[in-house]
Amino acid sequence: MRKDEFARYLREVRGYDEKTVRSRLSNCARLEKYEGDLDAHFDYDRMNDLIDRLAYSTEQEQRNRPPRHKVPIRGNLRNGSATLKYAARLYRDFRAGVGDPGRRADSAGGKRERVAAAAWPDWAIPSEGDMLGLARALARHARFLRPDVVAAVTEDNVRHAREWRTLLDERGVDPDIYLWDGSPCAFPGVRRYAGSDERAWFHKRATASAPPPHCLRLDDNDYPKHVWAFVFTGQPFRKHGPNRYQLAHLADHKEHNNRWREEFAAEGSGDPPRLFGLFTSAANTIFVPDDFLRPTDSSSRLRALLLRRAYRLYGGVCRFAPPPLVEKPPREAEWDPDDFEWAPPVGTVEHMPAFLEFRRERMAEIAER
Repeated sequence: MRKDEFARYLREVRGYDEKTVRSRLSNCARLEKYEGDLDAHFDYDRMNDLIDRLAYSTEQEQRNRPPRHKVPIRGNLRNGSATLKYAARLYRDFRAGVGDPGRRADSAGGKRERVAAAAWPDWAIPSEGDMLGLARALARHARFLRPDVVAAVTEDNVRHAREWRTLLDERGVDPDIYLWDGSPCAFPGVRRYAGSDERAWFHKRATASAPPPHCLRLDDNDYPKHVWAFVFTGQPFRKHGPNRYQLAHLADHKEHNNRWREEFAAEGSGDPPRLFGLFTSAANTIFVPDDFLRPTDSSSRLRALLLRRAYRLYGGVCRFAPPPLVEKPPREAEWDPDDFEWAPPVGTVEHMPAFLEFRRERMAEIAER
């Protein structure tokens, strides 16, 4: 969070008094503590997902539903969530350079005058037909691994299950996060760093009093690419992938409380374990052209379509996500993946023995730390 700049914005553009400025800074600091760096949220999706999860309706309150955000609320849950949501929207306005009518110093005599901030135009959003057209183009270019590659990882997890589950358990990590029955997780115990503190710790810009929870090692985005690199080059990932293509995760692998309900259905009752095992899952990553990367990040329909495609490909060789999660069927028939033209799955198992030996050695190295 750009604390000093944000405080100046609240004073000079919004015209807030010092008490209100301190309150909004405190609200945003609390958001960062539990939801991660606000600037990262803005850079990712202009904070849309975070602000959406901070919404807590009267109906949710009446039904005693849990919130979708992770910030503990003291007192009334709806009012507390609304306060945080308002603070988050203020920070988004600050980063976007827009806001309500504000104040600025008069250059002549230091007086204050009211000024109206300019409004963004209200542009049309893509129609249903537009989105379907984009989805059909994306399907022809999305690259999924062949099922036998995913099967090789899943079968090797069975061979090492006792050893690696014991390792995770001894380090205080729930093994079911990474090694559920039928898991295609390529590196059990490795997850993406989350929030400014873990990012600083990972890049060695700060130290921590305790190791990061629920993992053996943090990563930026290299570990999910190792299996792809071996499939095509016979070597570990070396910071260079296919030309004009980028790795994309299908289902969210980060700490997200109840957001799994947006991507999966559930058999029976109860919540799943944390979904960090999806980070290096061989079934949960694809390569898409650079031109399509943002749509797959921000469009829930496109992400759901790709996820259902993965279930079609890998349902016979692995269990995509930990119990009780299962595939969520499409709500509209025209979004059924069987009605799309897909690029054929890619890769061979030629170099999979080398990859499995590499990951065995890497897991042994992680265990020694």
